[in-house]
Order: sequence, then C-alpha cells, then structure tokens
Amino acid sequence: MDYKTTRTTYSIREIKRKIEPIEDGCSAREIMSERLFFSSREISRCKQFEDGVMVKRADDVAYSPIWLKDILRAGDTLKIKIYEDMDNSGDVIPSDEEIDIVYEDEDLVLVNKPGDKVVHPSYAHHLDSLSNALAGYYKKTGQRHIVRTIGRLDRETSGLLIFAKNRHAAALLSDQKDNMSRRKEYLALVDGIPDKKQGTIDAPIGQEEGVRMIRKVMPEGKEAITHYQVEKEFDGYSLVRLHLDTGRTHQIRVHMSYIGHPLLGDNLYGKEIKDSHGMTRAALHAAHLEFIQPITGKELKFDADFPEDMKRLVN
Repeated sequence: MDYKTTRTTYSIREIKRKIEPIEDGCSAREIMSERLFFSSREISRCKQFEDGVMVKRADDVAYSPIWLKDILRAGDTLKIKIYEDMDNSGDVIPSDEEIDIVYEDEDLVLVNKPGDKVVHPSYAHHLDSLSNALAGYYKKTGQRHIVRTIGRLDRETSGLLIFAKNRHAAALLSDQKDNMSRRKEYLALVDGIPDKKQGTIDAPIGQEEGVRMIRKVMPEGKEAITHYQVEKEFDGYSLVRLHLDTGRTHQIRVHMSYIGHPLLGDNLYGKEIKDSHGMTRAALHAAHLEFIQPITGKELKFDADFPEDMKRLVN
C-alpha cells in the first residue's frame, strides 16, 4: 500500500465500530459512508495513512490495515483514525482570556459566548476574539485542534456556540445546521410591551445597495420568519423568547424593530429608544440549543445562563 504522510499531521480522533450481523458482507467503504457518514473526500484522506483504516477480525487480537473494498464480517471491529492537517490550521493566536465552556467531548466544545465579542480574529481584533480564547484553552489543556466554528453569532449577541474538534465532526455538525437553527431559542429584552403576546413575523429581509452593515425589511429581500413569545413584562420593556425558521443576518434585531419593539441597547435598529436601561449592546442571548452528537448520535440539549448585563434586568 502506498501511503503519503509528508504533511505535518497528528491523530486527534479514533473511531471504532463493531460490525453487526446486518452489516455482514459490507465493505469498509460502505460502512464508513453509509453507517458512519464519512464523505468520499474524507474516506480517501483516511486511506493516505497506514493506520487510517484498520480492522481487527473476530478471531484476531490485533488490528491490521485494510483496503476500502475489503469485506467485513459480523464481529469484526473497524478502526478509523482521523488525522488533522496542521498546514491548514490558520493563524489563531492563543490568548489567556477565560472562556465559559458549557460542554465538551472528543468531538466538540460548546461555549457560552459573552456579549460584545467577535467570534473570529480580524484586523481590529487580532488577539481578543472568542477563537483566540478557545485556542488558549486548547493550549492550556494540552489539546491540539484547529478552531472550527459551527453556526454563527454576531458580535453583540451572547450565548451558545459550537466549535468542532475534528474534520469529520465539523462536516456532520454543518449538515445539521438548518435543523439546529430551528431548535435554537433566543431570549431578548425589547423596548415596550408587544400587544400580541405571541406571534410570527414573516417579512423578507434585504440589504440596501451601498450599505454594508444594516439590513431592513424590503419586498425584494430574502424570506425571513421569526416566531416570538412574551415571557415577562417589566416597566417599559419585555423579555421575549424567539426561534427562527430562517437565518438572515440580524434577523431578530430587524424583525423586532419592524414591529415597533427594537432590542434594548441596539444602536443600529433601535436608535429611537429613549431608555435602554443600561444596555450597551443589543440585548440578545442564544439561550437554548438542541443538536445530535455527530459521532455517537446522542441527542444533546443545553441552556446558557444570562450574561450579567441582561441578568440584572430580569431579576
């Protein structure tokens, strides 16, 4: 077998699968593709390494390399190693900033992102992004992973955000993104008290020509659907729970402003608010997330505590 291992690589994930009677007679490629959901590209990549795809036969004590076309029998154990390519690791500089880890396993990290923090390094935020903090966490805990974000949260929004730890997990989590978005819930503090305590905002959102940041409801925009429910009323503002059928940029902020209840602290879509009750960023928090663990298939559900700036307004 001809193996090419000249890149700077290391193994970060090992997956084992015992072949069931119903899978008897399947090839290694079929198991990887149809049972473990590896892409054709990732299957080919695994085979570039001598121990990338191996098998321990039912009556053997050790693993040995296997061709992708080789047939597996019930009782065999297929072992796959996912190698990371450090030549494509990017340039995320580790920082010493603390990071709020909600959940972590071999395949992913779930983070409770602070408000008013960018996710990725940029020209103005080369060292203080959430990705820098996660890279620092990996370094402190002796882990070697490329920083891979699943989904997105804009700078002002706080709450739950997933980072994948390996290529295969990233691909499977990315495949879940549409369904994941529909099972994600946000909490927002909005100006005033909506007359309707629950409802759906179905209004297309677009970008004005020549305006880079700001979005607005416009007939020629893309479909955007937001569902909301008023959770609690306060003196001059409300706590609202929301979930989305679509994922347009600034969708919640645009839609709540469109119905006359912009988010507290929103200096793009709520400039007319007289009192933001001390909020200095849009009061939006990704509070609840449900998704499937990409390798084990286990259903996971998480809630994230309010950040301090919103917590003081709801207690």
